[in-house]
Amino acid sequence: MVYAFVQDVATSWEQYERVAYGLTHPTPPGLILPLAGQTDEGVRIIVVWDCEQAWQRFQAERLQPSIAALGGPAVPEPTFRDLHVTHLVLGPGQRISDPRPSSPPTQEPVAPRTPSEP
Repeated sequence: MVYAFVQDVATSWEQYERVAYGLTHPTPPGLILPLAGQTDEGVRIIVVWDCEQAWQRFQAERLQPSIAALGGPAVPEPTFRDLHVTHLVLGPGQRISDPRPSSPPTQEPVAPRTPSEP
């Protein structure tokens, strides 16, 4: 199952870029889409993985050692919210490793209504 998270980190964009480049080059197995942008408080990070196990492997093998090398977690500690993705649209030619076919909506699409005549 596709897995994602949203994280807010109180850091500068420059610090984020230095750390992120080292963590994502070469691209870790299972990484679908990393997004990041500046906020008033620092940086918001949204990352999509092909499964939660890929994220956990990345966290253990790359992220935790990098955080330790920087002297520990950011202060204040980043907020972290995980998301078990139930809807993901990829562009043409894009694939994820989950072989399950996407299921159709549980309800039929609703046709647009036309104004009724008086």
